[in-house]
Amino acid sequence: MLEDLQLTDIMIMYDRDFGISIFQNFRGYNSLLDDAEWLLERTHCRSRGFLIRVVMKGQKTGLWIGEYLYGKKGIVRQEIIFQGYAGNISKAILDYASGRISEDDLLRRIRIENLRELKSNVIRDFKYYYCPSNRFLYECSYVDEIYSRLVEKYGREKRIPYSLLAREVEKIKPCRDVIICPLVASNIFERILNLNRALKARRIGEIKFVTPDFVEIA
Repeated sequence: MLEDLQLTDIMIMYDRDFGISIFQNFRGYNSLLDDAEWLLERTHCRSRGFLIRVVMKGQKTGLWIGEYLYGKKGIVRQEIIFQGYAGNISKAILDYASGRISEDDLLRRIRIENLRELKSNVIRDFKYYYCPSNRFLYECSYVDEIYSRLVEKYGREKRIPYSLLAREVEKIKPCRDVIICPLVASNIFERILNLNRALKARRIGEIKFVTPDFVEIA
């Protein structure tokens, strides 16, 4: 089956520790496994994750997905998907390769949350180790949810004991996409600092320490 596929010249790496990397104008051996191994051998910023590559068979466009593990040579598990959401992801990648959409637009369309729509065991099992900084600061839906809950419960510009805020933050549950979430750090103070960092980055609010024991939600 692999021999019948036409391969495109762009590969995208999702790494547990280093996030997403895009490799364009890739010229290899015209072999999915050999090309993946060649790329992995020359990519030092990697731990474990998967590669995706658009493949074509006749008029159909789909995705090849290959999983790699730290310390293992080459691809340890692979899938080829033509059904369902694979067409949407393939189109986004090809549109980027041809210059029809920007890199920011592509990255928005191929976020790991969107890839979960694919019927892929490799993607289902994937988690980032640390949540990528840009993803946490600007995309994490829990940040907006927590802020709205705090404002609704305590209001703005009111002093509240730090202990109450800490109690609310302790209720946060991590999403399924990461192993270590900034909002569930072992240190409660660090959780609040991380939440505040995301709020300020999005310019939707701020948590101010007005005294050692009291905070204000702005």
